[in-house]
Amino acid sequence: MSEHQSLLPLLQVITGPTPGASYRLSPGNRVIGRDAGLDITIDDIKVSRCHAVIAAGGGRTVLTDQESTNGTWVNDLRIRQPTELRDGDRIRIGGVELRFYDPASALTDPVGTRIPRPATAALPGAPVRPTTGPGSPLHTVLGEPTQPMRPRRRPSTLLMAGLAGVFLVGWLTWMVVVLS
Repeated sequence: MSEHQSLLPLLQVITGPTPGASYRLSPGNRVIGRDAGLDITIDDIKVSRCHAVIAAGGGRTVLTDQESTNGTWVNDLRIRQPTELRDGDRIRIGGVELRFYDPASALTDPVGTRIPRPATAALPGAPVRPTTGPGSPLHTVLGEPTQPMRPRRRPSTLLMAGLAGVFLVGWLTWMVVVLS
């Protein structure tokens, strides 16, 4: 199961009381809200006690607002019905922003396509800390540079060289005029 764990969708807290915290979304339903006993607890006064439900399974992840006071927003649009999440979607619940990552879709969906998938139920999951450094998914994707980068010339260096050239041409012209 551990090799498949990295292919599960991930919900990461971007802003709020616990930035950087993340939750792997194994198949099942997760209740998001302010109450301490919920699957994903967000300690923010603008978050309702039972704010939203996120269901993962069958290759889909669906977010549903639970008639919360301040609403649930996906990519700056308030959702009023179950909404399928896509890799990279921004979710705002109360004053907290989260980011949805779906590594499995990145491996299978060509850019710009949407593949319809059947909905299924899901189970609660535990929070997971993101990994960094060699062997982490981000390090693996980016890898090492293929060639060293040349230092860019600063515009001020080019400007100074140009001005020196103009000065030299002007001085030589003046010398020719004076000496003739």
